[in-house]
Amino acid sequence: MLLIADSGSTKTDWRFFDKNLNTHDISTIGMNPYFVNKKDIIDVLEKDLHPYFDKNQIKEVYFYGSGCTLQDKILEVEGALKDFFTKAEVVIESDLLGTARAVSGDEPGIIGILGTGSNSCLYDGKNITSQLFSLGYILGDEGSGAVLGRKILKAALSDNMPEDLFNDFKATYPETPDSMLNNIYSKPFPNRFLASFAPFAIKHKNNEWIRDLLTIHVKEFFGSMVAIYTDYQKYPLCLSGSIAYHLQDIVEDICETHKMQLSNVIRRPIDGLAEYHLRRRA
Repeated sequence: MLLIADSGSTKTDWRFFDKNLNTHDISTIGMNPYFVNKKDIIDVLEKDLHPYFDKNQIKEVYFYGSGCTLQDKILEVEGALKDFFTKAEVVIESDLLGTARAVSGDEPGIIGILGTGSNSCLYDGKNITSQLFSLGYILGDEGSGAVLGRKILKAALSDNMPEDLFNDFKATYPETPDSMLNNIYSKPFPNRFLASFAPFAIKHKNNEWIRDLLTIHVKEFFGSMVAIYTDYQKYPLCLSGSIAYHLQDIVEDICETHKMQLSNVIRRPIDGLAEYHLRRRA
């Protein structure tokens, strides 16, 4: 039996294949090793995955994860999965390689993730040949949901948002400013909390003030994570993540400005990853 996972900072999509290749999809919290430890991961597996199948029947696990680039972080996730799936071969790869395989298959391109966090790489159809070192939501993550949410929240709390939008913001997010700041500075997963404000921008993306903010937001992603690759314009751009999916029209406009081809945009890599691995088993 086969298990494939695509894990971001907010959630993990799992797809389980039984011996007849029937599928079952499960969603759990994100398992970025910068935010959760080995015990956290095992607890989630026991609570949220184990009820759906016998873990001893799993023979292969392919885990594509945010934060799984440095060896110590890979080993932490790998250790948790191997301790839980004791009968399985476990393979850990980065979420970027997972996205590349899902959106580009065997074709080269510039691959980007625009979800809670963001990142990019140059992909030759088999391997990542160049990629940025992710700086996270405080120092980097341009174009991400966490950074977009931070911009929305800052504008609201700084009284720098048009009145009609601010009134809807207060109705949508009734927490007090003190409570919001407490979530950022004193509670776990501030990146997820900040990203929770991104849907407000997407909801109002046709508002002129929001549209300008979103255009600048996507341009920052291009400037920091696309245009930095040599001869970037000769490669197609392939993206995954909820922010990329919902802002595809803005991405298309900016690609046109950069004379780039936008080849593929998907919301969730798990479907493409499942197809990728099944092709290789055929």
